[in-house]
Amino acid sequence: MKILAIILALGTASPAIAATCAPAKLVHIVTTETTPGIDPASFDALPKSLYRQGATRSRLEEQQDDKNKIQGLAVIDEPNIWMANLYDRTGRHIVDPGPVFNTHAVVFADDRISPKILDLEFGCEAEFIAANAPKVDRTETIDGVSLNVHRLSDGKEAVEILEKPDAATPSFARYYRDGKLVWAIRYDLYEIGAQPDADMFTAPKGVKYVETTLQPDK
Repeated sequence: MKILAIILALGTASPAIAATCAPAKLVHIVTTETTPGIDPASFDALPKSLYRQGATRSRLEEQQDDKNKIQGLAVIDEPNIWMANLYDRTGRHIVDPGPVFNTHAVVFADDRISPKILDLEFGCEAEFIAANAPKVDRTETIDGVSLNVHRLSDGKEAVEILEKPDAATPSFARYYRDGKLVWAIRYDLYEIGAQPDADMFTAPKGVKYVETTLQPDK
């Protein structure tokens, strides 16, 4: 998923997203898409790095995509949103007019996904499990590691979060439609409480920005 699609989940809230995710401490998450059929050598299969703190700050870093000449970086410190392409040092500075100034980093961001599943956000997986799937549905062994599977079904859709029994952070997340696994993500890093760099949530330097204003929230 390219950064232009991801930013839709990071910026102004969709009406479908009811919950507010606001990690009290800085959360650093690195994920890799492992959806069946994905080319492991493709750009889409490269790791992505996300930082979140509170309800208004996010930073998403993508790897360099030489084929499309893109290296995406999105930084949000509401009401400011900076979307940069580090490959050619161009970008957009977007001002969120509000009145709601919450960022959203939806795990499975797609306009076909149900509102319940859209509430699953990076940085607040534990809260989602506690509210929607506190009981362990089953256990599953992956690469020799036993994982608890927490599952939420909503009509023809379902989401699963897999975590080690002795951990409060996820190892995998999966999205199903009509009983078929259509999206899978592996968590490579989940760090809570790291010290943020001074410039982490400021405008990326050395980028030429075009100014943009969003429409007010309805």
